[in-house]
Amino acid sequence: MSTVAKTLALLNLLSPLKPKLGLTEFVQLTGNDKATTFRRLTELVKAGFLEQDPVDKTYHLGSGLTRLALVREETFPVQELAMQVLQELNKEVHETVHMTLLQGDNGLNTIAHVDDKIHGNRVWIDPAAILPLHATASGMVVLAFADQALRNKVLNSKLEKITQHTSNTAEQLQKNLETFKQQGYSKVVGTYELDVCGLAAPIYNKQQAVIGAIAIALPVSRLTDEATLVQALQTKAQQLTRKLGG
Repeated sequence: MSTVAKTLALLNLLSPLKPKLGLTEFVQLTGNDKATTFRRLTELVKAGFLEQDPVDKTYHLGSGLTRLALVREETFPVQELAMQVLQELNKEVHETVHMTLLQGDNGLNTIAHVDDKIHGNRVWIDPAAILPLHATASGMVVLAFADQALRNKVLNSKLEKITQHTSNTAEQLQKNLETFKQQGYSKVVGTYELDVCGLAAPIYNKQQAVIGAIAIALPVSRLTDEATLVQALQTKAQQLTRKLGG
């Protein structure tokens, strides 16, 4: 990993659950030495990507990221388009729904989500989490329809066993991907979170390349009419693809 990549990777350590971290915490989480970590944090502060609290000296995300996010949404309005489709899907299925986009070959970023507000027992989406390609419905449907280079890279990498249901061998994962490609959507149960079922369909760009996925996440106990959920999911995936020019 390059120095730039290692520096930017520090930003991924911040989340809604950990909105600010101190130097010592960054050192512990990265395993890097204190001097190197401090130098990288200082560069991020200078760039406006981080800000430091003058009292407790912790770091939180800076306004520079907000500016870049606004520029991206102005020039490539994915979030706005996604929210329109997700809100419609949520009204149909009454479950948590979300859209993700590929982040290189590292996983998927959640671009937009609409939470289930009807049931007490529901799935919560962490917008800061980078979803693994081998262990989530969204990740596996993206892999199923991705180019061979990305698929091979994931299949040849070390696959983390997140739960006892996670496919962590290339043979096991490849078999699942073939099934998902044939049926046009993915269905996983307990591979990322126990007792959670995920259904996902791929999203494409103008070049007809898969760029992400739209998904429904629900407790396993409520998966009583898979066909209806899948039909709604695939219809909205096609709509979102068309909105994005695919």
